[in-house]
Amino acid sequence: MPHKKPADNLNILQSAFSQMYPTGLYVRLSHKEADDGCSLRNQKDFLLRFVEEQNDLKVVDTYSDNGETGTNFERPEWNRLMEDVRQKRITCIVVKDLSRFGRNYIETGNYLETVFPTLGVRFIAVTDHYDTNHLKADDLPAWTAIMKGIVNEAYAKDISRKILTTKELQRKHGQYYGNLPPYGYLKDPKAPYHLLINPETAPIVRQIFQWKQNGLSHTEIARRLNEGSVPAPMRYQFLAGVVKAQRFEHSIWQRATIKVILGNSTYTGDLAMGKKRRNLSINITKAHAVPYEDWTITANTHEAIISRETFFEVQRICAKELEANRNRRYCHWKIKNPDDIFDGLIYSKATGLKMYRTSNFYEKYGVKYRYTTISQRDFAFTACSVVNIMEEQIKESLRCFLQKQVELILELRNFLAETKCQETDLNRKEELQSAIQEWEQLDSSETLYMQSVLEFHRTGLLTKALLQKLIEKIYVHDSRTIEIILKYQDELQPVIRFRKSGVPV
Repeated sequence: MPHKKPADNLNILQSAFSQMYPTGLYVRLSHKEADDGCSLRNQKDFLLRFVEEQNDLKVVDTYSDNGETGTNFERPEWNRLMEDVRQKRITCIVVKDLSRFGRNYIETGNYLETVFPTLGVRFIAVTDHYDTNHLKADDLPAWTAIMKGIVNEAYAKDISRKILTTKELQRKHGQYYGNLPPYGYLKDPKAPYHLLINPETAPIVRQIFQWKQNGLSHTEIARRLNEGSVPAPMRYQFLAGVVKAQRFEHSIWQRATIKVILGNSTYTGDLAMGKKRRNLSINITKAHAVPYEDWTITANTHEAIISRETFFEVQRICAKELEANRNRRYCHWKIKNPDDIFDGLIYSKATGLKMYRTSNFYEKYGVKYRYTTISQRDFAFTACSVVNIMEEQIKESLRCFLQKQVELILELRNFLAETKCQETDLNRKEELQSAIQEWEQLDSSETLYMQSVLEFHRTGLLTKALLQKLIEKIYVHDSRTIEIILKYQDELQPVIRFRKSGVPV
């Protein structure tokens, strides 16, 4: 066996005695970057390569905000990261650069100057060469970082102001400026702000309006299109190579998609723009709906797919349905939907596709939630069907599963206490002692697995934070069968070996 060089031994010694930081990798893409096909994977791989070269960083988790703005910190994964920081699970945060962290210099400065030092958090922005552990004593506090934050925010606001002015001019001239044309149309290659009828999808739009005139519900129309293997709008754009984001590869028709199409007056040949707006220059970071009277509507800007008579007849039908639904559901109409505790965890076992939460109202039972997706990954030449499962079914199965985990831990604790008080033959003595030491190490180390399971035992509650800590994925086989993949399966192995050690109680 080759001898290690003195320098190698020194590095090993330094690594052994250096403080190891439980590290969280934070990656973020804006809406535009996500729509342009940028990948969070590139950021994550870059950060993993950086961490591999460090002697004092140990990656605990990766926190990924896809399609979230950097101008504020109200982001789901950032909030999860900060919760883990407060629980002392993370003591070091690594980002690619400060713009991934945030573009609002006031909030960015507050985190760097106040929040992180108070919580004892190390912060590293790799490409900006910024590491709070390596700041010099005579440095102005985070000055470089804050100045870069000012530049980032000013850049975002300046771009927003210019875009807003340009779009106002385009609206006044009846020009279509959306990134993608409405389903049923193409952008004119000779005049990119003008719409042309798409011969492939325009007949689908006409069929949707015809079905609505015949009395079909939004859900029934979506079902027929899915069963007829008609690509949904974003899947159609993905297959055409217009959008690159993989999440659109298997998108399906949903009632919300049908609702948007049926309410779009663009199909009458009139261009309605400015329905939703946001303005970073005045800190309006999320798109908000604009009242109808403030829309910019220009008549006869392109060829119509349906007549105005058909459009307004369908609007009357939809308005009557909406009023009927409101009257039927008045008892829960103003009740806010509860938080989706399984967000990002539910997948179809057959296809590997993410399942999405939908709701239905039943007069007898009230609002019920289910998770839905297509049941075939490739449905180009066969009719596709939908797999779904009720949310309560998942909760019931998960409670049973976690209760089994609790019972296992408590049983092993009792087993340990009893075997310590018993005598056993010499041949089994060493095996028993090894098993006991292995279990005691797991039980006393307060691992995240143990914490999560015992937290459920104490409270009996399924929460989003608990599930995000404990579960990697939940695969749905059918409407009554799920498969649960834990994040910490390796930590169960000592428990299993201990239980199978063969030592009699």
